[in-house]
Amino acid sequence: MSQPVARHPALDFLALFLSAVLSPFLCVPYFCLVFARATARTDSEYYLLSSLCIFLSIGVPAAYIGWQVYKGNITDIHVRLREQRKGPFRAGMAGLGTLVLVLWLSGGPLRLTQLSGLLFAQSFLFESISRNWKISMHTSVLAACLAGCVELAGWSPLSLLTIIPLCWARHYRGRHTWGQAFGGAALGYGLTIYPLRWLASF
Repeated sequence: MSQPVARHPALDFLALFLSAVLSPFLCVPYFCLVFARATARTDSEYYLLSSLCIFLSIGVPAAYIGWQVYKGNITDIHVRLREQRKGPFRAGMAGLGTLVLVLWLSGGPLRLTQLSGLLFAQSFLFESISRNWKISMHTSVLAACLAGCVELAGWSPLSLLTIIPLCWARHYRGRHTWGQAFGGAALGYGLTIYPLRWLASF
């Protein structure tokens, strides 16, 4: 675990703000809207896809974590303790797996189905890594989502610079080391962008 650096009220607030706004619970729903808009073939499909993606990708694990916090089995909604992350990971994997299946069976947009499948596959790797190493899920999720935006929505690669202040915030708050923050980002980005480009070549 990284140790907090010297404190300053303004920096404390900034680090907390960045960690909250760029947390998976808030940024994933936003990116679901971006992905749905970029791949939907009609307006009605956009509303359906965005609802499905938000509910299954973040709603399922969020509901599980909230329930477990209420029961006292998980300390807090951020799941800071590594030994408590198994259940939330499994809930997230179940939600993503269901999303991939629904998109595939319903003939959903190919690129969205591919991205969802890649994120589902990544969840197994990150769950395995988290058993032994406290990797930053904040940065890995943000990097994976930005990679999807670059490929599916035509975003500029400069959008990846958003990861830097988030890495700083996670380190400043003592939640992760620099290695855990940037390592998570590198894995999330690399395991999303390159497979997406490879799949696009078919």
